[in-house]
Amino acid sequence: MDWQWIMDNRATIGALLLDHLQLVGLALLFGTLLTLLFILLTLRWPALSQPLLYLSGLLFTIPSLALFILLMPLTGLSKTTSVIGLTLYSLLILLRNVLTGLSQLPPLVLEAARAQGYTRLFRFFDVELPLVVPALLAGLRIASVTLVGLVTVTALIGQGGLGQLLLTGFTLSFATPIVVSLVLTVVISTVLDGLFVMLGRIAAPWSRT
Repeated sequence: MDWQWIMDNRATIGALLLDHLQLVGLALLFGTLLTLLFILLTLRWPALSQPLLYLSGLLFTIPSLALFILLMPLTGLSKTTSVIGLTLYSLLILLRNVLTGLSQLPPLVLEAARAQGYTRLFRFFDVELPLVVPALLAGLRIASVTLVGLVTVTALIGQGGLGQLLLTGFTLSFATPIVVSLVLTVVISTVLDGLFVMLGRIAAPWSRT
């Protein structure tokens, strides 16, 4: 380890770390919004749930570099390309978790909501959504850790946050930036995992085992 190199480049490392976190955060935000949109569609047309899961699963199987290359003619070598690709990768995890959570809600609770005259949409927002929070947070927890690793791949299109350090290290045959990138990636994953566990305990204390 070249500690002097780390000290000399600490500002650059910090900027790449923030960029990494921004890409993960934006992908989680847009992935959550897109998941909510898809859930609303399935409330109106329940038969759409399986096709939407199949579509998101198909997108998830596309190799990350290939997906970014497919997006480049539309959005170029930009952060937009990275965010779109990462959002699509988060979709399967989030959508599957929320749909599974909805399918496991207590029938007596849903029946009580219907008996009180709730429309389908209001029942979702007032009754089902609060109860499905643990499933959503579990999906966000898995998706965040997955995205932290995937962000590094976007370094190949000029983005990638800490992935830039990996490229630098491999290009120069210099181990220090590679180790720094790996260590910070593990730290980010650990912190995000713990954060969503804590949020789950706060937002849904009844779900603790």
